[in-house]
Amino acid sequence: MKASLTPQMSLSATLWESVRTSASEIFAHKLRSTLTLVGIVLGTTSLVVMVSVIGGAAESIKAGFADLGFDGVMFAVPQRPEDRIERKKQGYSRGLRSSDVAVINEGKELIESAAPLAATRDRVRMNGRDFNVSIEGVTPEYGAIRGRGAATGRYFISSDVESNATVAVIGQQIAKDAFGAESPIGREILMRGTRFEIVGVIRSLGNGQVNDQEMERDNRKIYVPITTLQKQFSGSSAVEAIIFKVPDEKALTHGETEAGALLKRAHRGITDFKVQNIGEEIVKVRKEVDVIIANWTIVLASIAGISLLVGGIGIFSLMQIAISERLFEIGLRKATGATDGAIFLQFLVESVSLSVVGGTLGVILGSGITVLAGQAFEDGLSISPLGLGLSAAFAIIIGLSAGLFPALRASRLTPVEAIRGA
Repeated sequence: MKASLTPQMSLSATLWESVRTSASEIFAHKLRSTLTLVGIVLGTTSLVVMVSVIGGAAESIKAGFADLGFDGVMFAVPQRPEDRIERKKQGYSRGLRSSDVAVINEGKELIESAAPLAATRDRVRMNGRDFNVSIEGVTPEYGAIRGRGAATGRYFISSDVESNATVAVIGQQIAKDAFGAESPIGREILMRGTRFEIVGVIRSLGNGQVNDQEMERDNRKIYVPITTLQKQFSGSSAVEAIIFKVPDEKALTHGETEAGALLKRAHRGITDFKVQNIGEEIVKVRKEVDVIIANWTIVLASIAGISLLVGGIGIFSLMQIAISERLFEIGLRKATGATDGAIFLQFLVESVSLSVVGGTLGVILGSGITVLAGQAFEDGLSISPLGLGLSAAFAIIIGLSAGLFPALRASRLTPVEAIRGA
């Protein structure tokens, strides 16, 4: 490759001339340049895709865990007392009741909130069709604890519970099954001969990464005020569970102890219940998932690193060949006054330019693959700015590293050595 180089050039002129000659080198030796840049292209592509996919997967998993509604949550469920003396005194306790929540609210310190849960299963009629569904009696606090907010319409309010209102909030899937694309808000459900007005639809729970049977069931449930369910269906204040929530995972163990103590107080010293610390189980699962994601990150980063290393070796070889082909040019420049620094900068910028070209192609390819991979995610997959930044940074670093020795070699040649070598 020939280039019109003057003995003395300003820094900006030298940089521009280096970029220009790099472009000429690439187009003059298309096959050689393409093979050289394959490693850089694959490496930067891998980085963009890796960071975007892993970041997207991590966010989807995080959202999926949030949809479970078990962060910082504990359940108290009925259980026969294990102590022999308590079993004899079991009649003194009425079991889990809605009234237990009042005792908990009076004495709680670590516990943020508590809510009773009653449940049944029955046949209901919606939009002219019959459905066999789970029906849960809940309170406004239950929705806040479990993250079961309404996507359309509204959730329950205190007056619904106080007045035994015949209103219902339904899951996303049962809404689609019964009403299709029509809005169910304001429509009616016939349950046990009573008409319930649908006031809200719970947001869709779960995604492609986290979607267990519990969330699928919640998407098909009907929710009513707990007092209404107890009056219309069971005729009792007994509940299937009482749900507690603590501020964070650090409070789970002490929160479990506090919940047990308060319930035992409400049950006259009888332990006819069991506190299930679901929140602790979720913390363990989250940590296991974090380890898996970290391991995949290491594996994919290693693949990207190997590709970049191969690309760097390719650029190193290309620069060595370019210097051998341009020995006369180097000797002529030095003989006419070019400094070692000017020669060094010339070839170093050429090396970086080649790497940046490969990095740019890799970013474009990686972005395209990321968009295609996003189809496997419910909310799509955004191109990670971190992935783009890392790709650009590594492309420049590889270019600098691969070009450093060849540039030093070229800059240290004497005019006589260079011209003789040509």
